[in-house]
This record gives sequence, C-alpha cells and structure tokens, in this order.
Amino acid sequence: MLLRLGSLLFALPALILLVLYGLEMSAVSDCTQLGGIYNFDTAECGTEAIAQTSYYMRHSGLVNGMMLLSVGGALAMSIGMLIKGMAQQAKS
Repeated sequence: MLLRLGSLLFALPALILLVLYGLEMSAVSDCTQLGGIYNFDTAECGTEAIAQTSYYMRHSGLVNGMMLLSVGGALAMSIGMLIKGMAQQAKS
C-alpha cells in the first residue's frame, strides 16, 4: 500500500506542474500568434513590453510544494520497497 501511495505522490506533482505550465504556454502562444505580448503577471495579452519572469519566480510556492510532495513520494516508495523486501525474506 505504501509503495502504491508513494508512486502516486512521486508522479502526480510533476504531471500537475507540466499541465499547468503547458496551459500557460498555450496562452502565450495564442497571444503571440495574434501579434500581442503576453503579460505573465496579469495573465493577459497586451501590447506593451514587460520584463519576463520564470514560471518558478511567479509560482514558487506551488513548485516547491509539488516537489516536496514528490520527494515524500520517493521516500514512501523506498520505505515500501524495504518493507516488501523484508516481508519476502521472512517467508523464505
């Protein structure tokens, strides 16, 4: 059980971040195809140039939280594998 939960916690945060980043890049692509300049701070398409910031700078709490969940999932998987391995040795 711990192994499966760890696997989910390991993979889902990365997938969520990829989807959110992809949605933002889709909006940027749509804006640039219309000839505009995407404002990352307001998430709107405009005409005036602004300084660009990275996804991490704008959403550092989300990214750090998701990576912390992923590390927790990796630890849960490791503990689950150790428990499963010890249980199999006890049967032998």
